[in-house]
Amino acid sequence: MLSTVNPYGVGNIYQKPQVAATQEKESQNVSTQQQNLQEVQELPNVSQTALEIRKFTDGIKGANEMVGAMQIADITLNALSNQIKSSGADMNALDATAKAAQFKGEALFGKELTTSLADENVSLSLPLPSQIQGDVAEAFANKHQEIMDKMGQISGLIEKASLPFGAPNGQSFDFENFDPSALKGLFS
Repeated sequence: MLSTVNPYGVGNIYQKPQVAATQEKESQNVSTQQQNLQEVQELPNVSQTALEIRKFTDGIKGANEMVGAMQIADITLNALSNQIKSSGADMNALDATAKAAQFKGEALFGKELTTSLADENVSLSLPLPSQIQGDVAEAFANKHQEIMDKMGQISGLIEKASLPFGAPNGQSFDFENFDPSALKGLFS
């Protein structure tokens, strides 16, 4: 059972009757519902276009961060390849180099990087050298090529996401023969 001190803060602790506690909970629920309704009414009406713009900017930000992380990973792969050529495949040393590669304070290797843009996901797995089965140098070369492919994919997705809102996918625009009525149609 719930207990409280009397409202004046003095005296004995007394038990609340069960009915009073139930009424208090119901009163709190009604108050919370009224507050939620008021908050919803106070929120500005956000248009579909504004939501699409927000989704686009979030997607571009994620794509830019993914590209930055992949560039650091690619530089690290090059350093790891050079390390193998000069001193051999000491897995502890290779793992230490890979673990030192960070983007925004987060280790890149031993993880999978993902981003979403234009309703498509792009992901890149970056295992630690000790997690690679087979020829490590060959795996580094393959991972370098995969990074180049993923960067090309992101570039295509940025172009796809940059199409004007409401434009069908794949539609091309002739900017030399500009039609003002087509521009007006984008804002209606």
